[in-house]
Amino acid sequence: MNKKFQKIKIVLIFLILFSFSIISISSIAKSGPLDQIYELTPNLVIDYDRSLLQVPIIPFDEARSIPVKVKLQLLGPAVDIVLGKTGGNIDLIVDMSIANIPEGCQASVTPPILLIELPGQNIVVEVNATISITINQYIPAESQKNIAVRMSSRRVGGSTTLIKPGNFTQDIPFIVGYFSQLSFNYIDGNVRNISPDETADFNFEIQNWGNGATKVISEVVDLPDGWLTEIVHSTILGSELVGSTSGKLISLRVKPPVDFGYHEDRAVIKISMTPISIENPDYRGEPHYLYFIVQSKGFFTPGFDIVILLFAFIFVLIPIWKRKNRTKENKDLRRKL
Repeated sequence: MNKKFQKIKIVLIFLILFSFSIISISSIAKSGPLDQIYELTPNLVIDYDRSLLQVPIIPFDEARSIPVKVKLQLLGPAVDIVLGKTGGNIDLIVDMSIANIPEGCQASVTPPILLIELPGQNIVVEVNATISITINQYIPAESQKNIAVRMSSRRVGGSTTLIKPGNFTQDIPFIVGYFSQLSFNYIDGNVRNISPDETADFNFEIQNWGNGATKVISEVVDLPDGWLTEIVHSTILGSELVGSTSGKLISLRVKPPVDFGYHEDRAVIKISMTPISIENPDYRGEPHYLYFIVQSKGFFTPGFDIVILLFAFIFVLIPIWKRKNRTKENKDLRRKL
């Protein structure tokens, strides 16, 4: 009897253990899909005014600051249920950084860490940040560059474990602006002493060190009355950044007043050289000013050689004419006698 009772006891224990194992296995099998249903995935996007970066960023200029909004929203099939159960006590940290910075550029984002408090409802939450971009090298004008903003979200300690961490990257494109830089070299100086009947000729070199092909407009902005100048109105210069000729020789001619008489005139001629972008004529640099000094000293007698020739002709002709008249008079007198 005891042996029979022990057998029944063993069978019952086995059935109980088997039942528990089946329940455990089924609960484990079902727990995975249930957790996936309640898991939430953050979605991060940067929004900003695109027109702020449609204006090109000029090299060596102040940093271009772009206000941005970092928008976060939780995604998942049961997002409303999870947020409702938490009562809106979910905090996330978003780490901000800049990746893929182009050569010759600098970029930063502030603040580098954002704390985002999520409410108990499924809405888009916005947090303010600022992206700054500077260009500190010669980069070809009108070229487009990109920086990448990296965003990594993580849970604050104590928050629900149902929110997965997220990693996002967003490109921010911008355009390199036109930067003008000219240099000048007076080949044979900028001072001349001439006589009133001479012309002062100046030659100077102009070099484009900017980041784009440039048209230089030459204008005489200060010239005394009676003086005349001659200079080419526009000069096209390439850029070494794109492998084109960036220097040229410019000539300036100055003619002093030509009134009759003695002259002791002095003039300071002021020339403006204004660089303008070939790619976009709306972009121009500040004008450069060159100064040339000419002193005209001496007599100016227009037609003086003709006058001398006329007087010489008169002095030669009159004696001959008088001699002929005297010879004729003598002949007439002899006939009368």
